[in-house]
Amino acid sequence: IRKDALLYFKQNNISWWRQQEDNYSPTGHLVSSQIHCLNHLFAIRKDDNAIKQLLKKATDIEFDKILPTTIDITNDGYIAFEFALDNEKLLGETDEGAKRGAMCTSIDAMIRAQKDDKIWLIPIEWKYTETYKREDKTNRKRLNRYKRLIECSERLKTPTDGISHSVYFIEPNYELMRQTLLCEQLVTQEYAHTFFHINVIPSANTELRNAVEKEFIPMLKEEAKFRIIDPQELLSPIPADGEYKDLISYLQTRYWKK
Repeated sequence: IRKDALLYFKQNNISWWRQQEDNYSPTGHLVSSQIHCLNHLFAIRKDDNAIKQLLKKATDIEFDKILPTTIDITNDGYIAFEFALDNEKLLGETDEGAKRGAMCTSIDAMIRAQKDDKIWLIPIEWKYTETYKREDKTNRKRLNRYKRLIECSERLKTPTDGISHSVYFIEPNYELMRQTLLCEQLVTQEYAHTFFHINVIPSANTELRNAVEKEFIPMLKEEAKFRIIDPQELLSPIPADGEYKDLISYLQTRYWKK
């Protein structure tokens, strides 16, 4: 997938993580979540049947069909990586240099699927070894952008002690909050009817899992439309001896527990 991923990021003007330090190339950092995500999903991005099986595993929903991406230059796949769409208009994110993967809310992988007459967004936030210093990210600019959206959200509860300095401005919740608001605004714009948020976190990363479970999930009005899942479990519907046997062998060797 190396050449294809490089071309995909170039064609769609997507930023690599730490791209300036790494000469605008994929990082060689072995615990990069961006690379972790691509290594798991990029090889199947044009296989709607495989993606349908993964979504059934993660959401318990058997979708009728997986829809092509709408924001990629070629639109020949079913997974959009580093998804961002109309962030300036929908979230007020106006930072200079903003693009997919940099200076704005980007979702690691986005899938659009259809069930009956409804179109679903499936945003996937992908984590690997992250831990956080519990920094309070509250400032005037961020409050101006997100406070009203949180107060009007149909998915997020408003903290009883106020939004400023609340759980929403502490990672990992800050990122999940912004992704939720973006998806809500896309639903308002009729880009889809609803969404199911997936947070991929390895089961061994108990610190991050506990933070999401104890801090972010209790702030959701619809907990049933959010799920944490281990990457190996997510890809478990793909047979180890089938079309993707080389992919599964590689993931088992590099990332998964034996």
